[in-house]
Amino acid sequence: MTQWGFYFNQARCLGCATCTVACKEWNEGRRGDAKFNTLTANQLESMATPEDWIAGKKNESINHDFLRHFHMKETWRKVSFFEFGDVAPNVAVVPLSLSCNHCSDPACVKVCPVKAIRKEDEFGAVLVDSEICIGCGACRAACPWHVPEYFEDLSRTKIGEERHPKMTKCDMCIDRLRDGLKPACVASCPGRALECGPIEELRRQHPDATVTAVGFAEAAVARTRPNVLFTSRTVKVK
Repeated sequence: MTQWGFYFNQARCLGCATCTVACKEWNEGRRGDAKFNTLTANQLESMATPEDWIAGKKNESINHDFLRHFHMKETWRKVSFFEFGDVAPNVAVVPLSLSCNHCSDPACVKVCPVKAIRKEDEFGAVLVDSEICIGCGACRAACPWHVPEYFEDLSRTKIGEERHPKMTKCDMCIDRLRDGLKPACVASCPGRALECGPIEELRRQHPDATVTAVGFAEAAVARTRPNVLFTSRTVKVK
């Protein structure tokens, strides 16, 4: 097996969350329920900003149940922001884009009581078998980055003819990789801050890359051996 992984250049990231949107669109469309997330013109007008749309901001003119369902669905790649400094102009905001790290020694695989999680042999992706998963949440609790998405409400909600899986997570867009394509998050990034490929090849391409970055849970690196590399952003505030 050739282990694949991600490279994230924190210095190039715009913090736009295009990777998050692309991930949602590809994976929900692949499952055939993208229409479940289609906002009407009236709903769009009721939202002040795209951030409000994603967060499901309270507004009496919108369908809260609809937005709750949208927000709870797959958000396999998340963009977080870390603030430094107190008073402008001596402040800095640093983005961090993370999905599953497809660890070489994944904690989620070890704790799953029904063996629903495994590392596949082609790309080393960590996958969840939704037919076996019982939705206990043990994998999310064990993951240092809380990657698995647990949908307690949506697991009881029918979408089309099937129920939504109890637990889902980033699968490295393995269907796209098999077709010779980049993962949706990588292909969509306007700042070209994301890359995906064999982890050793990424190390050769980015010899100065590290296994840590601003906001990344460094303490768990040695324990789970995540397959992600970073070029961290330098933060300078007085």
